[in-house]
Amino acid sequence: MKKGMMTRSLTAVVLTCSLLLIATTPVPDAARPGFDAIQPESMKAILSFLAADELEGRDTGHRGLNIAAKFLEAQYRLAGLTPPPGQNSMFQSFFIRESRFDSLTNLIVSSADKNRPTVFSISRDFAAVGHLREDRSITAPVVFAGFGFTDDSRKYDDFEAVDCAGKILLMFSGTPKFQDSSGVKKFFIAPPTFRDGRTKSAAAKKVGAAALLIINDRLVSRTDPLARRWFNRVSVKLADDADDLPLLYVTSTLANSLLASSGWTVESLRAKILEKQAPQSFEIKKTQVTLNLKVQTETKITQNVVAYLEGAEPVLKNEVVAFGAHYDHVGIDDSGDVFNGADDDGSGTTAMLEIARAFAKNPERPKRSLIFISHTGEEKGLLGSRYYTEHPLVPLQNTVAQLNMDMIGRNDSNSVYIIGSDFLSQELHQINLAANEMIGLNFDYTYNTESDPNRFYYRSDHYNYARRGIPIIFYFSGVHEDYHKVTDTVDKINFNKMARIARLVYLTGWKVANRETRPKVDRKINNDFIDEN
Repeated sequence: MKKGMMTRSLTAVVLTCSLLLIATTPVPDAARPGFDAIQPESMKAILSFLAADELEGRDTGHRGLNIAAKFLEAQYRLAGLTPPPGQNSMFQSFFIRESRFDSLTNLIVSSADKNRPTVFSISRDFAAVGHLREDRSITAPVVFAGFGFTDDSRKYDDFEAVDCAGKILLMFSGTPKFQDSSGVKKFFIAPPTFRDGRTKSAAAKKVGAAALLIINDRLVSRTDPLARRWFNRVSVKLADDADDLPLLYVTSTLANSLLASSGWTVESLRAKILEKQAPQSFEIKKTQVTLNLKVQTETKITQNVVAYLEGAEPVLKNEVVAFGAHYDHVGIDDSGDVFNGADDDGSGTTAMLEIARAFAKNPERPKRSLIFISHTGEEKGLLGSRYYTEHPLVPLQNTVAQLNMDMIGRNDSNSVYIIGSDFLSQELHQINLAANEMIGLNFDYTYNTESDPNRFYYRSDHYNYARRGIPIIFYFSGVHEDYHKVTDTVDKINFNKMARIARLVYLTGWKVANRETRPKVDRKINNDFIDEN
């Protein structure tokens, strides 16, 4: 035996022994061959390919992702998996549409008090986000609409009482709140979160607005690298998706130009709101805005990679346990830097392939069938999982559970965040706990709540299954300083931790697949869809 081979074997023995020391329940003999097949060294080899510079950040619809798809298909086939019943290929292909605002996009303010209109330009005076199929021109009056929504305790804005249909709404960013301290209620404006635009857009759509302008100087800043990268990005949708409501983040200077005829300014309105604790929405008289929205669009094809392992029991094999991870990342930026996405989500993709190979190596197949779905377009808004659940290759009513892995290779070596395991099915939650008795990881439920401000439950592919009533578990090791940066690289991955989480998911899937009954759906939570990515 060569020295290198001996070292790898010893590493595997040490890992296995350490797992046995902290486990309290033995692994069933029928599941043992697959369990032992999951090893950190093989996962490192797979991830080193998927997160290599040559795959160009695996951007949806681009060459690097297509190379990754062919690699995954080849590996699934080598392991003995097949396409789903009735399919000739593991590729579930579909069309997407890329859209980006052109530099000719502008905003023109016309006022009865001024002889000449004022022209404002994209990138200098405002940033435009959202998705349009083609160029659009909108001319409409403007309504100042406060903060555009209410919170759980008090309605702050009355803009719904103003005629907003077909008009352009101007809103402040942030959230008005009351804070009780020592019996004294304090009114203040909380800074915007990443959901600010989506929440306000939903309110604007509700009243039939033609477009939305949000005052936020920071997000228009040309010197802020995060803002610059965010607003220069390409928007991607499924090819048949409808247009978004046009959303512009505007400077205070632009907003003051809109407000001039009303006698208000951004600062005086903000001061009035803080004084009165209730902004008064109003239409800005004698002012009209024209939005000339110019877009560049391109239609591309992409694909989920879907592999299938048939179950052993004649009746139960018609049901499936679904495993999921997204294999796309964010690609290459304008400067040519590659975002390798080793943890996000090369780690989950690698673990799922290793789990599929583990099940295939088991002499004894589980009773139910298994389906392994490498989703594309998660970073663009959960597109691949949405497409699959709208065009399932196995009927959704026969999908008994979905186990999703997204970022499982970093942070505390002995813990994993568990999200959503008890949101729809207490039985699935208990199955996962029982499986962990053979692994011994610390389960962290910090984000296992609908009120999590990060909204992690809504931000990965499992959500598209959950919103259709399929019980899910989301395995997640947490964000870190390299999240969505070029520094998310293979050398920072904890492969021993990945192996332990993969073994946990394998055992949970094994238990679900061999039960006589599917996990009972006994809860219902708010699964109204909001695009979180």
